This record gives sequence, structure tokens and C-alpha cells, in this order.
Amino acid sequence: MHEYKRNTPPGTPKPPELSGLGSGNTEAVSGVRAVLVSSRASVRRRVASMLHGQLDALEYASDGVEAIERVATCECDLVIVERALGSADGIELLDQLCKNHPAMVGVILGQIESSDDAVRAMRAGACDIVSIQSRCAETARRLSECVNRARRVRQRDARVDRLKKLCHKLDDARREVSGQVGELCTDLLEAYKDLTEQFGDVKLATEFNAIVRQELDIESLLRTMLEFTLSKVGSTNAAVFLPTSSGDYSLGAYVNYDIPKDAAEVMLDQLADCIAPRFEQTEGVIALNGPDALDEALGSDAHWLEDHNAMIIACTQDDECLGVLTLFRNQSRPFDADDERTLGIIAKLFGDQLGRVIHVHHRHLPKDQWGGIDSVEPEYDGDDDFLGFDDGYGFAA
Repeated sequence: MHEYKRNTPPGTPKPPELSGLGSGNTEAVSGVRAVLVSSRASVRRRVASMLHGQLDALEYASDGVEAIERVATCECDLVIVERALGSADGIELLDQLCKNHPAMVGVILGQIESSDDAVRAMRAGACDIVSIQSRCAETARRLSECVNRARRVRQRDARVDRLKKLCHKLDDARREVSGQVGELCTDLLEAYKDLTEQFGDVKLATEFNAIVRQELDIESLLRTMLEFTLSKVGSTNAAVFLPTSSGDYSLGAYVNYDIPKDAAEVMLDQLADCIAPRFEQTEGVIALNGPDALDEALGSDAHWLEDHNAMIIACTQDDECLGVLTLFRNQSRPFDADDERTLGIIAKLFGDQLGRVIHVHHRHLPKDQWGGIDSVEPEYDGDDDFLGFDDGYGFAA
């Protein structure tokens, strides 16, 4: 349906319905809007009549200023410019309009007197130069072809816009999928790490359990446990504090790594009194890294482990503490998370085996008398690191 704007000259009649004019394409072309730039009412009526039914809207402009404004505000697809606009040149106006709106189809209406003008018109953006003086059917056909061209350009731009939107959606989807794949890879990596740690823990537990299950006396069990621990954790001071029949703790076995030999036993005896009672009811590995952690855990007794980091764990069976295992070394060589996990596995299996050994050695006595046998303190000289054993349960190999 045609739209007649306020600049339509008074008395301009509504164009009649056309029948059989043009190239047979009289069906309305959705989306095509045109601006006709001409100061003559007769030209406006004639063009409007020829394009009736083929446009969504046809607007008019009398001069270049009005044409620029119309084209900018009406989303124009097709501009038809009369060559003679009073003192202005329609080709120059078309050149300006097409530069501002590159997707717009332009048509020059009028006579072109020279080939130079034709070249200028084409360079300005004109797809055709239509003479208004030619036969009506020929003019209508060529204008209809220009409308079809504008329609195709509009459809092409619409397809491009749709493709751009689809590309943006696909790009967003790609980013989302890439993010999900990245998260999945991260999750798989974490799962792989967890499985690797679990397999490592199972291997460690199997290896240690196969060794300690063969030990049925306290001295051999302590030695085997400490040797295995040092092979996994590295060089460190280590001590096992065992409960005695009187209810306190004594030093069962130890490894001296960097403590002066004449001070080691005194220091460890003191640690038996201050560490074991404090941690016999705790669960898991207690890591004491740095002086603040030592002061908080040991209070005034922290000076015994000055400049050391420590790991402490209670070795239990059926919620009963059968020993307290302590590892400590200089702060320059701290324990890490793997060391803590390793010590936790060793302590659990050591506590279970320690309970079996106690049961074997005391099976002829009631359980309430298992700690009532006098202690003996055999010395072990096979390894310089092992300074001695003290069987707090009342027996030794």
C-alpha cells in the first residue's frame, strides 16, 4: 500500500490500479521502501502509478536536503533521483546518498546526454538510468526491475543479518561448550589425580601391611614400622610413645636424625610426658608447622621442638590408643600433604598390627591385666639411627 506523505503536492490523485504493466510482477514486494526525488508533480504521479502495488511505501522529496532527511529516516531500500533538480545535479545527490547508505539501490530518472554522464551515474551508485520520455511499458518494466533488485538486496542483507545472528549464537554456543569441555577436562584431571592418590594409597597400604603382618613381637614391629616410614617420608627424627601399666607413656622406639646423641634420650623422654597425653584422643595426623602452631599445641613444652616442624598421630585399635607416633625435623625441610597422608595410612595399619601383637602375647591373661607386666628395655645396636627400644607393654623380643 502506498503512503502519501505531507510533501505530496495538493491535488495529487491516487494512482489507479495497473493491469498488465511492467514485467508481470505486480505482487507487492514486502519490505521495499522507496524515495522519489523530484520537484515535478507530474513525474511523481507517473512513477507512483507505475510502481503501484510493488512497494511497501513510496515517499517524496523535492530537493537534495529533503532527500537526505527522508532517506535517513525511512530505512530506504530504493532511491529514484530525477537528473534535473532545478539548479542541482541529481547524479551528485545520488553519489552523496549512496555513500551514506551503501546498501541502497539507486536509479537516475531522466536523459543522459553523454557517455561521461553515464559513467558518473554508474560510479555514483546508479543501477539503471531510466528515461521518463520512453514508452510507458518500457519505463515501468525497468523501474520494476530496479524494485526487484532492491528487494533482492534487502533479502540478501536480511540473510546476512540472520547469518550474523546465527554466527553469534553459534559462537556463544561454542564458547559455552568450550567452557564446559574445559570444566570437564579440569574435573577429569582432578578425578585422575584423586584416583592416582587412591591407587598410591592402596599400594602403600598393601605394601606396608604385607610387611608388618609378619611381625609378631613389639621390637621387630617398631623397627619395621620406623624403617618403612623413613623410606616414604625421608630423613627425619621419629619416636613412638607407648602406654605403660601405670597409665602414662614411655619412649618405645625412636630414630635420631639430627639431634645430639647425648641429648636425644632426655629430650624424647620429656616429649613422652608432654606430647603423648595431649594427642592420645585426637584423630588423624596433627601437623605442627612453625612456632605458633607448636606454642598453641604444646604450650610451655614447645621449646623441646624449637625450630622444628612436627607430625603427630595416635595409633588406635577399637578407639583405644596403643601408641603415639611423632615425626619432627628442622623447619628448613617441612612436611607436605603427601607426608601427612602417608603417615595416616601407616599409623592406622600399625595400630591394628600392634593390637594383634598385644593380643598374641597376652592371650593367656584377662584383658584388664595386659599392661601389668614389668617393663624391660632391650637395646638395639644394628642401626646407628635406632638408639633403643622400650617396650611399654611389658614384653620385648
